[in-house]
Amino acid sequence: MNARFSGSPLKIKSLSGRIFVSFLAFVSVALVSVALVLTAVFYLFSASDGESNLMRQARDAASMLQDSPDDQAKVDELEVQFDGEIRYTLINSDGDVLFDSDADEHSMENHADRPEFIQARERGDALTVRYSDTLQTDTVYAAVLLDDGDVVRLSESRASLVAFMGSMVFPAVIVTVVAAVLAFVVSRVLTRSIMKPIDALDFSSPLENEIYEEMDPLLFRIDEQQRQLKQQNIELAQAESMRRDFSSNVSHEMKTPLQVISGYAELMKNDMIEPEDRRKFAGLIYDEAQAMRLLINDVLTLSRLDETTLQQTDAKPIDLSALARRVRMRLESFAADKVVRVKVTGEPAYIMGNETMAEEMLYNLLENGIRYNHTGGEVHMAITREQPDPHGLFGEGGRLAAPNGLVVVRVTDTGRGIPEEYRDKIFERFFRVDKSRSKDTGGTGLGLAIVKHVTLYHHGTIEVESEEGKGTTFTLRFAAVEPLEEE
Repeated sequence: MNARFSGSPLKIKSLSGRIFVSFLAFVSVALVSVALVLTAVFYLFSASDGESNLMRQARDAASMLQDSPDDQAKVDELEVQFDGEIRYTLINSDGDVLFDSDADEHSMENHADRPEFIQARERGDALTVRYSDTLQTDTVYAAVLLDDGDVVRLSESRASLVAFMGSMVFPAVIVTVVAAVLAFVVSRVLTRSIMKPIDALDFSSPLENEIYEEMDPLLFRIDEQQRQLKQQNIELAQAESMRRDFSSNVSHEMKTPLQVISGYAELMKNDMIEPEDRRKFAGLIYDEAQAMRLLINDVLTLSRLDETTLQQTDAKPIDLSALARRVRMRLESFAADKVVRVKVTGEPAYIMGNETMAEEMLYNLLENGIRYNHTGGEVHMAITREQPDPHGLFGEGGRLAAPNGLVVVRVTDTGRGIPEEYRDKIFERFFRVDKSRSKDTGGTGLGLAIVKHVTLYHHGTIEVESEEGKGTTFTLRFAAVEPLEEE
């Protein structure tokens, strides 16, 4: 038996060891219990039978003595009939011992107080049992009253129940040893039989195994964990691919402005630029540096959003309407340069989240509408409250509880629109609908990716509707909350 133990010496890890111990314990308890019961039953039946025989012999002796003319004749008759195994005693009506087959009757004390004598005088016969602590035996007395008032008493000794049980210890030990050997053999056979289908388990396809139904919960859990691991591996592979693409794109996007800055700076350093062109070249270097700054800011924002440990520990009610107006003021000069009108409407509407991220989301939406608009165009950001569609899905992965309704952000521009085949890709990092005009617009290609991340971070949804040549509408929905009461 290969039983391994861990921690407590009674904690058996081996299946064969556990089966052996359990089987041996069961067999031992069963054997001991059966042995005790059978021994007690045998003892009681044997004792009852012995008592009946002794009483019968006492009555036979009484019948034989009834015809004796005097006490001496009775004594003579008893001496003839005494067989040496059963003790015979003749007691007169006063309790004096007239004859005893095992002792000198002249030295014996009066028996008038003996229970069997008293009961025989009262009822005609008596049967009593007395225990000897010294000898650990029981003595059975059967007494019968004769017609002349004398009492004939027969007695014999027998082992007590405790002593009889003690005599069974050695046989019980032998039986237990045999049971242990049998338990060991049976446990090995059972273990091999039980382990055979378990050893044949194919954990690559847990649910396709033919196995005990008690194993089903374990196999279901293994299958679920395998599916989760596969999904995680897929997600990790996708994340790794996205990271490589992101790194590659960042390097590519930064390469051009760095080359421009380096080239113009080298020309200026070597005094290869006419004095009147220095201002122009400095402006170009400044513009490229600003483009790099915007790119770095967007990259840092996305990196922060990509952190899996990011938790909404600083979440609080945010008024998107107030944020939208603040964003419009920040973009006033940019909109003026682009000759685009910007309008923000809506009453106070609160969501639970991070104010900095929410402002970044609204900023990118509004800036995107300005940047990709035409001269004299318009961008309208409307903040409204709506009730959720009871039959629709809201929120990533299913229905989102919105007991206070929804806050809806709609940003509509009059730009050139997005071709239908690109509408699913515009939230990808560094994706541009018209790459040939990317330098003209000055975008980093990360704005809408940030918008999507922030929206999902706040458990919202985002939809795009667009028509080429007429403009685009972005619709964001979030669960509304009530503002905090002012203290």
